[in-house]
Amino acid sequence: MNSGAAVQRDELPPIHAETLGTNGPTVVMLHGWGRSLEALRPLGELLAQDCKVVLIDLPGFGRSPLPQGASNDGGGWGTLEYSERVKAYLDHSGIRECILVGHSFGGRLSVQLASRYPGLAKGVVLIGSHGLKRTRPLTQEVRVRIIKALTSTAKAIDGVTGSRIFAHHLAPKFGSRDYKAAGDLRKTLVKTVNEDLSLQVPNISCPTLLLWGVDDQETPLDLARNFNRLIPDSTLHIFPHKGHEPFADVGSHLLAQYMLEFFTVRGLRAR
Repeated sequence: MNSGAAVQRDELPPIHAETLGTNGPTVVMLHGWGRSLEALRPLGELLAQDCKVVLIDLPGFGRSPLPQGASNDGGGWGTLEYSERVKAYLDHSGIRECILVGHSFGGRLSVQLASRYPGLAKGVVLIGSHGLKRTRPLTQEVRVRIIKALTSTAKAIDGVTGSRIFAHHLAPKFGSRDYKAAGDLRKTLVKTVNEDLSLQVPNISCPTLLLWGVDDQETPLDLARNFNRLIPDSTLHIFPHKGHEPFADVGSHLLAQYMLEFFTVRGLRAR
């Protein structure tokens, strides 16, 4: 880990991970928010026929414990802290280079890792990834700003009077599904959702594959096209009749086919 790492080694929480396969390039798979490595297991099992696949439960998800400082009692982790924790795990496991596969929140971490450690990432696969700011329609933008203003006002009143206006009234009404379910990781969710990685994205210098469902409502196609525009060596594939998790059910076979072909054509695995 470099000297500017955001997480010190003596503070690192354990990480649960599983390895599938033994031959071929190492593929590290990072799941989305609120999920675990199980979400990507079917896709990982298919890739493991030709690759060594490392499935990781990110801190606070699956069987990996909540990271110190990431909870609501602390300041909350951002994608930098999460990505540094993954990097420390890879270092400890002797993984010096790999193909990073990130879905949604895991895509944010893949962007951080690939941009900060170009020697680590031989290739990147982003599946319905977050990380770039979206241009909202005017009506939606006005609504968001009103909610933010109401939130700030409610929290200020709560801080002075000890009331629970935000928790009892605003959060239940306006909070997203992920926010309501985040529990101890609520501050971390808010922190990561508001991050803009547009300055890091162009620094990804390795071959990058973008896989998106045409019906993805959480990370719509405008994000995919912006990633494609900003990453110098990137290829975008859009799948009809697929949503935010295009790898679900039989979709894992379709994505595995595209990924293995990409690995071969770009020289990331032997022909």
